Amino acid sequence: MAYRLRRDETLSDGVRRIALEQLTKAIGLLDEPGDDVETAVHDVRKSCKMLRGLVRLVRPDMGKHYRRANATFRDASRQLADFRDAHALLDTFDDLVAADREQADVDLLGKVRGGLAARADAASRAVEGDDQRVGQARELLTKARKSVKRWPLTDDVDVMAAGIAKTYGRGRDRLRDSMAEPSDEVFHDWRKRAKYTWYHVRLLRDAAPSVLVPLVDRFHDLSDLLGDDHDLAVLTGQFAADPDEFGGADPIDQAMALIARRRADLQQRAWRLGARLYVESPDAFATRLVAYWQTWQEHGDELAAGEMSDLGPPADELDERSVRQLYAIAQGLDIAGRSSMNRAVLIASIRGTGWTEG
Repeated sequence: MAYRLRRDETLSDGVRRIALEQLTKAIGLLDEPGDDVETAVHDVRKSCKMLRGLVRLVRPDMGKHYRRANATFRDASRQLADFRDAHALLDTFDDLVAADREQADVDLLGKVRGGLAARADAASRAVEGDDQRVGQARELLTKARKSVKRWPLTDDVDVMAAGIAKTYGRGRDRLRDSMAEPSDEVFHDWRKRAKYTWYHVRLLRDAAPSVLVPLVDRFHDLSDLLGDDHDLAVLTGQFAADPDEFGGADPIDQAMALIARRRADLQQRAWRLGARLYVESPDAFATRLVAYWQTWQEHGDELAAGEMSDLGPPADELDERSVRQLYAIAQGLDIAGRSSMNRAVLIASIRGTGWTEG
């Protein structure tokens, strides 16, 4: 169930297949979350985000169907947002303290953590108690699954290029906005755009893995940086709204200081990585990705490249032999000058004779 388009299917077939896979997976997790409810809910929300990225790839084709599908996936995810936020914020706070342990009063900050843990526990109990929001999310996704076959998709690569360019361009704009007038809202919006472009590159990664796999990783890194920054912004708001729930003024003051330092670092890292990821114009970026897709269709899968020894390693297992064993083989073959050869030359000389064990 990899989130990737395949060469042996049309663009429209691939989009429908991936949509149905993600919807079926999400509905199944809501029906039977298993013992780890936290992971199940996280995976459902992740599928909803992947689906929103998917429909953005072919947005120009879908018209009103895009708006309906995107809203459905957004609303289903929001039904589970309180649960996700409670657990994600607790995890983020733990990461924050661990990253600045030398400057953190762990005992004092334990009071803050206690408030966050209580919220996470309450969220878990709500979901495990058949919270109606779970049922609403399931209903939304079930209706969406039935509608996938009616999506008006084509196999026009220009549509894909337009979808890629629009999303990438919006991310590029938010990078510039965040540098000109930083705000929580701009960074949060940039995070969403970066994540959607990450999904687009993931969908196409098999078209040119040597180029696109590193790009997938870097957009993932950017999404993580901006995601952590957003979670820290949410923590700031929660602490300010009800400091007594998190231990009072002293613990909150220390937590706020840690957050401010960490956010400044995360934003600097995001700007410097983003400046490199968004160096192309939207049209150039989209044209390049679509060209990889077209090359894939025309020439087939990318093959491994490098030296012959890397492409077709010998089956003689000489590389696994000790030097003593290699000298013995060379002696049996009466290879001249063997006593002065190093290991690499010995192996090459033996292979040059066409030697095979047996």
